[in-house]
Amino acid sequence: MNMNYLNINKLLLVICICAVTSFAATAQTSTETILRQIEANNPQLKAAAAEADAEKIENRSRALLENPEFEFNYLWGADGIGNRRDFRVTQAFDVATLTGMKSRQVAGQNEMSALKYKSERLNVLLEAKQACIDLIYYNALKAELSTHLEQAQTLVTSFEKRLKAGGANVLDLNKAKVHLTTVRGQISQVEVERQTLIATLKSLNGGQDVALEDCDYGLAENLPADFDSWYESASQKNPVLEYVRQEVTLGQKQLSIDKTAWVPELTVGYMSELTTADKFRGVTVGVNIPLWSNANKVKQSRAKIAAAESRKVAAEQQFYFDLLAQYNRAASLKANSELMRASLSETDSRDYLLTAQSKGEISMIEYLVETDQYYEALEQTLTAERDYHQALAQLNAVEL
Repeated sequence: MNMNYLNINKLLLVICICAVTSFAATAQTSTETILRQIEANNPQLKAAAAEADAEKIENRSRALLENPEFEFNYLWGADGIGNRRDFRVTQAFDVATLTGMKSRQVAGQNEMSALKYKSERLNVLLEAKQACIDLIYYNALKAELSTHLEQAQTLVTSFEKRLKAGGANVLDLNKAKVHLTTVRGQISQVEVERQTLIATLKSLNGGQDVALEDCDYGLAENLPADFDSWYESASQKNPVLEYVRQEVTLGQKQLSIDKTAWVPELTVGYMSELTTADKFRGVTVGVNIPLWSNANKVKQSRAKIAAAESRKVAAEQQFYFDLLAQYNRAASLKANSELMRASLSETDSRDYLLTAQSKGEISMIEYLVETDQYYEALEQTLTAERDYHQALAQLNAVEL
């Protein structure tokens, strides 16, 4: 009866553990989900989006015709002549507006505003993704140190029992206690770093809580097999490169507009002149001849195009060599992290060391040296894996 009761309790405990684990897995938030939350809630991105909308509205106003002019005159005449009333309304027309050149220029300017927002979005999401990668690293490190803490606590408990039985000395017990304190300190430091990263993500998420308990990166990213072919695609998606290329295009469109500025501006309108004896009504036509106001505009536009082309070439070169260096670094980190992980898996003897020490097969000093050496290698492996994913995140930032 007692055995059945114990078995039932064990079964209930297993069910509870499975339920809690399932709930925790459901409650955990993946990196991609966090990035989407931050994209929706980040105040910096909201401000950038509002600024882009304002710029687009301002740009549209530049494609409109000049305001019409209304004029009214009331003139007093001498006795017997009467008074005179003049009324005139006119509208000026320029070639750039009538032919749609300004509208096409505005479309390009709106694209520039959108690219500025894309660049800001990329920076914010990359910062958030790197914070997530760091947080996953500390989650994994904390999980490993928690195992280390359990073993250290087991060791202290074992020495306390052995000391009471006369099978150990106080010095070994003290060493075990110091070792336990050291591990607790390491976990405490890791928790400080975790909370700092959680606060960073919360700030990026507009003050809303963020949960990320994953110990595995689980990112659907891989190092490109061929850099040059991958670069061709990445260079077309980078908003900074798109921006400097668009600057050249806009400069060329502005040059075309400035060339039309030498075409006289036509003004058409209606005019009436009313006196006591006579009434005159008719059409008024005028021409605005640009003799001085447009001087050097074409030269200025050509100079701006040359500067924009130089910026484009410089940006493309810098982007290429920055990505090439990042690609080579990521490839090196990938190979290094995989080698370290494989080596670590082959040399994991933590359980054996604890058993051997409890049986007196190895000394306390030997146990501490071997254990510390393993966890030092483990931390280096986790750091290498973190650095690889950070490099990969920067390399694939254009995909965010």
